[in-house]
Amino acid sequence: MDQAQSLREYMQRFNVQEEKTHASRVITITSGKGGVGKSNFTLNFALGLQAAGKKVVILDLDLSTANINILMGITPRYSLVDVLYHKKYIWDVLEKGIKGIEYIAGGFEIQDLMKLDQQTLTFFWSQIQELQTYADYILLDTGAGISRELVDFILASDETILVTTPEPTSIADSYAVMKTVHQFTKEFPNFLLVVNRAHSYREAVETSRALKNACSSFLKIKLKTLGFLMEDTHVGKAVRSQTPFFISFPNCEASRSIKQIVYAYLPNRDENTIVKTKGIRGFFEKMLSFGKSS
Repeated sequence: MDQAQSLREYMQRFNVQEEKTHASRVITITSGKGGVGKSNFTLNFALGLQAAGKKVVILDLDLSTANINILMGITPRYSLVDVLYHKKYIWDVLEKGIKGIEYIAGGFEIQDLMKLDQQTLTFFWSQIQELQTYADYILLDTGAGISRELVDFILASDETILVTTPEPTSIADSYAVMKTVHQFTKEFPNFLLVVNRAHSYREAVETSRALKNACSSFLKIKLKTLGFLMEDTHVGKAVRSQTPFFISFPNCEASRSIKQIVYAYLPNRDENTIVKTKGIRGFFEKMLSFGKSS
């Protein structure tokens, strides 16, 4: 791609930003343990939001097992590391996947920001600012398990979607995430629960009720349920073919569930709500403040 074409694409994106009047809403998507389908949910939820007319960017922050690109059969050329250390522009590292869904590979620890000189940090902020109004939603696919870094992600985001399964270990680990976050803040952040791989609607409801009751009884917090995804053989087929099930099997039960979840999520996010979001720059500024205080 020649320099003139790159400049034209940059200006086109800049003009799109100028037309928007709100910051991107930053959503952390996490789970108490691995293997619950978190990254698969993230990707298909993003595609569902996109199908509903929303602009979405996925930021893959699962540093140990980044899966978003694998689920699409794509190898990313760059990551945020290249913005930090190789002076790549944010538009260079923004990859396009299936159906034009956009994502950025993470590849760095938040502590890396602590090591930057002022000039490099200023450049990084300027690039993050480009995303501030570029998308309606930025989905952060985080690593599974409980860590201080995960807590920071959750506290810095506008809201968090917690993915669990009916397995007792998954329920227990999901509760542990809530309990850990509760220890670090007086104003508990907004959590939304998704139950994945339920064998029946009754099992999904019972899983949701068990976790909500535990949070209410022991943590004195109210956990909201966003939706359920039933066990569906089409999901495994889609993973093996490296094509999201929302695209390869649009009428399967899992895809219908994604549509229901998107439908349940969007009506509660009107323009007045979105104006109050921190945006992606606010997310990183909070993360930076957490890193300095730790």
